[in-house]
Amino acid sequence: MFRRVMSWVVACAAIWGVALVFAPAASAADTEAIAKSAGQKWALKSEATGKYVSTEIKDGDNQWAKLRARGDAIGAWERFTLHTDDEGKTVSLRFEASGYFASTEIEDGGAHDGMLRARGAKIGGWERFALESLGNGQYALKGQSEGLYVSAEKNATGNDYGLLRARAGSVGSWERFTLVKAGAAGIPEGTTDAGSAVSPLAGPAAATTARIMSWNVCGNINTVSPCNGGKPIGKDALAAGLKERLAKAASYPDVIFLQEICEKHAKPVELALEEGPYQWDVRFAPINYNVDGTGLKAQKECMDADGYDRGAYGVAIAVPDENAWYQAYELPSPATYVNKDGVTRKAEQRTAVCATVPSQAAMYCAAHFSTGGKGWDDPERTWQKKQATTLMEKADQRGYRPVFGGDLNVSPPARNLDVLTTMYDRYQECAEKNGVYDGPNTKDGEKIDYIFSPYSFSACSVTAYVGLSDHYSIHGSVPLPAR
Repeated sequence: MFRRVMSWVVACAAIWGVALVFAPAASAADTEAIAKSAGQKWALKSEATGKYVSTEIKDGDNQWAKLRARGDAIGAWERFTLHTDDEGKTVSLRFEASGYFASTEIEDGGAHDGMLRARGAKIGGWERFALESLGNGQYALKGQSEGLYVSAEKNATGNDYGLLRARAGSVGSWERFTLVKAGAAGIPEGTTDAGSAVSPLAGPAAATTARIMSWNVCGNINTVSPCNGGKPIGKDALAAGLKERLAKAASYPDVIFLQEICEKHAKPVELALEEGPYQWDVRFAPINYNVDGTGLKAQKECMDADGYDRGAYGVAIAVPDENAWYQAYELPSPATYVNKDGVTRKAEQRTAVCATVPSQAAMYCAAHFSTGGKGWDDPERTWQKKQATTLMEKADQRGYRPVFGGDLNVSPPARNLDVLTTMYDRYQECAEKNGVYDGPNTKDGEKIDYIFSPYSFSACSVTAYVGLSDHYSIHGSVPLPAR
């Protein structure tokens, strides 16, 4: 397990113990899950003060987690992720240090009326902002609960200097902010925790057999889905469901691809896996929506009917704890589509996540493609083909032996509607015979979940156990030759 937790997490835990009067403390597992996400991190720089916005979690009482534009550099207190629960119409800012969303507290009154604090446990009216582009990389934030712009109080003194308050009716110098890319988990933009945007070159490796599982867990916010009785899947419930599925599998995997998973599922899954034969590292990558009028993307949020925050929505990969490099990749995706009711909707911006296992000289990549067919986000399946090309490119690089797959949302026969023709030409599929899939289905009488590699699989099976999800899991064993 990746237990290297930053020192600020430990400090925050002590502070949260006295801050419970204001907000429920984010658990250490939730905080680490957020830190291990491959989602883009941001910082907000005030044009009025010339300083970065900080959430000051060491302040007690009614000062706790106030947002002030007075940070000189980007650290844990300044980093946040952009989220949306309404297809990119509004954004919410979840700050890394507190683990909570920025809220406009409009009932405080007096000099602090409308002040912003990073203590919202879920996305509600106080946590929603319209992000308005002002040109030159500058933006204004308009609180949706009161319709007022966020200001940085440049002329305030003492603890109120640079305090963010939603109280302006128009945009002036105090309401201008620059969004600065801060990379992931404090690493410079474009790099990972290994310090490089590209993987290190693969080294030599002995022959071995890789055992891979792929499962769409159906952990999204959709409360009318056939999954889990139409109820959102909690963190611990998914971990328990995974353990049940593994107990029924033909062999225990050493790599797992997960789709439709929530960010805060990742840590409980990691802990559940570590009850098995070895240590694991679970990495998450979010699926995004385009944010209206900005050219930016915000992470789609996993929210249940009661607004409980389960983190962002996306894909994940579980690999042995020796993993030293991982990277999320945006897959080419349509901007909009027309649904079955004839309504134009924004399309999910799909993603893949890759991780290396150095002892195997293997690159593992998990993905979730757009849904093809009329009324879905890729009616002509043109984007699925582009996604397939990108996934192959990212998996097969730097001398690593590629193994990749996931929920690719296309089924046989006819060479998978031409979407996966190149994959079948260049790689072997888990249960392939004569160039096409020949094995059990994985969802609703269809085959839409896959595992590919350049090498022939020695075993392939499907665990026909539904449990929480409407997908069966697919399991493949592939011998990797020495290199």
